[in-house]
Amino acid sequence: MTKGEKIEKIKEYFPEVEKIKDLKFKNAVIDIWVRVWEESTWDDLNECPFNPAFPDISLISHVNTVLELVMSSAFILEKNYPELKFDQDLLITGVLLHDVSKVVEIKKGDDGKPTFSEMTKVMPHAVYGAHLSMAHGLPLKVANVILSHTRLTGTLPQSKEAVLLHYIDYGMADVLRSNRSLKLLLDGGPTYGK
Repeated sequence: MTKGEKIEKIKEYFPEVEKIKDLKFKNAVIDIWVRVWEESTWDDLNECPFNPAFPDISLISHVNTVLELVMSSAFILEKNYPELKFDQDLLITGVLLHDVSKVVEIKKGDDGKPTFSEMTKVMPHAVYGAHLSMAHGLPLKVANVILSHTRLTGTLPQSKEAVLLHYIDYGMADVLRSNRSLKLLLDGGPTYGK
């Protein structure tokens, strides 16, 4: 698949990218997804799970679900608390990139089943995604949204957008874990990639 075809696939996989008004943000999101795809072992991004513990849930589905939950929550919060105004570009960009590094943090194992890559042994989840966001000229506030969505980086959210993503992402993961009788992240859960 050519780079141009991958760009079109990313737009297809993540249609909400078109709602980003700032072209710098929009183009960076697309370029970062294409870059990690090209660095990964995945021919088809739909095959990459959001976690090896959930091989039947694609990363694409996870990111889009989290985005829908975050945007719906932001709308409801703004409606009921007029003092709150969320930066829509920051929200969409941050959510679309929060787990982008999983494309290279998760790989197909020798048995064909998804497993964690060596990257998860040398750096915490989300660090690479935050690095790529800065390398593509996005502001530090985007890197903070990416880094602070997980407790694994030890980074605290610096914006209401980052706080909202953090809690929704963890909440959704724990709902899925609860449904499958797995240990909750809230209760210490598993250590990602270790």
